[in-house]
Amino acid sequence: MYERAKGAAAASWPQVEDDFLDAMSRFDSGLAATYGVVLTDSDRTQLAADVQNGKGDFFNDLLALLLENCAGIPNLYARRKVPGLIVRDHNLDGVYPETGRIEFLLEAKMMGTPRTARSPGQKPGGRPGSADVGKRVRELAFKSIDLKGEYSRLRVAEGKLPTAGGPGGGDLTAWLRGVPPRIYCFMAVRVLSETDFQATLRWARAAQQVLDAVGLYCYEPVAPDSLTRYRPRPDVPVELQLERVLHKACLDLQNLKPTQT
Repeated sequence: MYERAKGAAAASWPQVEDDFLDAMSRFDSGLAATYGVVLTDSDRTQLAADVQNGKGDFFNDLLALLLENCAGIPNLYARRKVPGLIVRDHNLDGVYPETGRIEFLLEAKMMGTPRTARSPGQKPGGRPGSADVGKRVRELAFKSIDLKGEYSRLRVAEGKLPTAGGPGGGDLTAWLRGVPPRIYCFMAVRVLSETDFQATLRWARAAQQVLDAVGLYCYEPVAPDSLTRYRPRPDVPVELQLERVLHKACLDLQNLKPTQT
């Protein structure tokens, strides 16, 4: 699916949405087929990697491709051991520019998994997406504060005035949005019920308070007997819709590109 999107020079979410849902259906059908199967140690190791990182890494790569094509930049780059104000080794999957001070940061998360051989006690529908969203939002909140705090510290060290309203007091959300890098988080969440969906929305709105923008895409099984065939949830609030936030991120990246002379 990624190769098709690459070949088509896809630059927006509507261009890939149907293929994305089909890919998730096929991937999760493979995961669900492991339920009740006796796995070798090697199989278990591979299944664990697929569940924990497979979809998330794919989603990150897909969003990076769309932003690269939309903004006309050569690449969103991975960086390792980027220092924060407190933690000295943040690993970042999508940043711009390639070198120097980071101005834009992409975070992509996928939550919600069908029942597999790794979770035999799970309910038939699998793990609700909202069960993992809270943990991811807490992690992102700390990363945002830590990276922006370090950026602000370096600016003061260069003789610039500190941005008002920082961690010491004032409006933390306004301070975070006024200090680079711009941090965009995109979440694709498999939801199983209205309760699951509403819990996901609450956490997405919490993430909006500590990140520059949050894009949310929710999808659900088409029927109780088709747990790995998916359709999108149509009622994600406008300000959170992944398509719109991705477009906003594209415009931000365009504004960060060096001026052509």
